[in-house]
Amino acid sequence: MGCGMSKPAAATEPWQPAAEADPWQQLTMLEEANRASATAAASLPISSSMPKLTAADHKGIPLLAALDEALVAALHSGAIKLLRADFLRADGSEAMLPKLLRRQELERMEKERGISVFLTPKEAVVALRSLSREVAGLTYGWTSPDHPDVTGEYLSNARRFLRHPLGEHVT
Repeated sequence: MGCGMSKPAAATEPWQPAAEADPWQQLTMLEEANRASATAAASLPISSSMPKLTAADHKGIPLLAALDEALVAALHSGAIKLLRADFLRADGSEAMLPKLLRRQELERMEKERGISVFLTPKEAVVALRSLSREVAGLTYGWTSPDHPDVTGEYLSNARRFLRHPLGEHVT
């Protein structure tokens, strides 16, 4: 934030556009940086046989896991529900769900079509406590007061991640 009197600092990282750069140039530079980052991430070795963490692997794990208890209670009660990643990954899921919907609409779809959109509370808690990073969070601002994902862009990006080897561990 600031008082409005300060000037933007000059770019200090190669991916940061200079304050005086043309907006189109800034956009191009950011897109190139995103592509380079995605390419680098895709080249990382991915192994589904990586050893699972245990609480003994790091002294911070039990401390962090203790913070999950409020989330566990909310998952058990149904106050928070987790979307089933396999539902979003499935071929043809774009036709059934082209955009993110409100939770109430997803619950209605689940009931009317007899499909599993959400993890059960038990599945959600098991995934959270697995220490395998099976739970992923997506937070974003609605682009419209009337709909959470008007263009379907947010859901499309989430699907792309879930279908990528870096997202295959998410439940």
